[in-house]
Amino acid sequence: MEGLVRCGESVGSEAVVKCCENLLEKQNDNGGWGEDFSSCYDKDYAKNGMQMWGDEEGSGVVNTSWAIMALLRGGRGGEEGVRRGIEFLKMRQLESGDWRQEGISGVFNRACGITYTQYRNVFPIWALARYKAYLEVENDNKN
Repeated sequence: MEGLVRCGESVGSEAVVKCCENLLEKQNDNGGWGEDFSSCYDKDYAKNGMQMWGDEEGSGVVNTSWAIMALLRGGRGGEEGVRRGIEFLKMRQLESGDWRQEGISGVFNRACGITYTQYRNVFPIWALARYKAYLEVENDNKN
């Protein structure tokens, strides 16, 4: 989404709208999103998501962060799904401010998984900050 919009695709374009709708359809009941590395070699959405490595509903903090940031960039910050995703991230944050290491979050050559240990912190913080910036702009527009 970031690439599409930065290259000039409008937030109302068919590609951006389809992407946002697809993400919202894939959101889990607990507000999070999840997908595991098997989607890379299957070339299809991993329906069971992060069930082995995330939470009981198959949601993970990295996947949720990516989905939130995509929806925000796609002009969908006001969606209930975004707010629910933010709540999921806050609920999963540890008392220390960290998030648990969940599972493999990087894949290359369709079969080699890598655990980037800082993804669990970098992407949730980034998503929360981007959402906060979105809310500040919305509040300024209301005043």
